[in-house]
Amino acid sequence: MSEQTGSPPSWRIFIDKQVRFIGLAEVAATVGLVIGFLWQPLGIAAAIGFTIIMIGAVGFHAKAGDYANAATRGQALSPAVLAIIAVATAVTLGLAM
Repeated sequence: MSEQTGSPPSWRIFIDKQVRFIGLAEVAATVGLVIGFLWQPLGIAAAIGFTIIMIGAVGFHAKAGDYANAATRGQALSPAVLAIIAVATAVTLGLAM
């Protein structure tokens, strides 16, 4: 862990604005998925957007070497699992239309 930020060293490449943007995009995707149960086009768009965010997270963790490190592998796998769930949600909502 980095002493200054309390984050793993691989995360030091992000600046605060980028971290806030990613967090805001994740919250917006979550709200879109919840509202998507009432209005399916929004849910599909939110699921696709969330999938893109999670694919980016998987790429970041792969580039940082988190999948090779046994200590960080468990935490690094969560974006991959969430991306699969988001794709399944988009497909399910699309089929329900």
